Amino acid sequence: MVRVLDAYSSGHRQILIETNDADVVVLVVSVAENLPADEIWITYGTGKHLRHLAGHEIAKKTGQQKAKALLLFHAITGCDDPASFFDGKGKKTAWDVWNVYPALTNVLWRLMLMPEKVKHNCMAVIERFVVLLYVRTMCYSGSKSSKERSFLREGWEP
Repeated sequence: MVRVLDAYSSGHRQILIETNDADVVVLVVSVAENLPADEIWITYGTGKHLRHLAGHEIAKKTGQQKAKALLLFHAITGCDDPASFFDGKGKKTAWDVWNVYPALTNVLWRLMLMPEKVKHNCMAVIERFVVLLYVRTMCYSGSKSSKERSFLREGWEP
């Protein structure tokens, strides 16, 4: 982001960032609203997988609160390799669950503002998000239902 600010201070209003790293894309989208440039474009990938992304438009469509919460979402879901952490559940599955579970946005937003104050109700929302990655139709009341008990691995307690 230092180079983006440097380009802007040199008079550039449209910025292009080239990267192969998803972390950079997430960072750009999460801070796009706060950057002084009019447009922030991202060239992401290589070869036939090369994509041109309008970071400023993605941030706008995502919404300010969700775009800012994207950094923590990215961290919670395993950054570049979510499948290793969530037993085969990837970013697309996590994104789909987030879209139908908007309570996660508020919790991630609060945790970004005050990470030292993680309240029980915040953890309950994050726990439910993780459960929904595996069992999307499950009702979750906070106590262990028979479905949740069957979901939990033997010997593991949250």
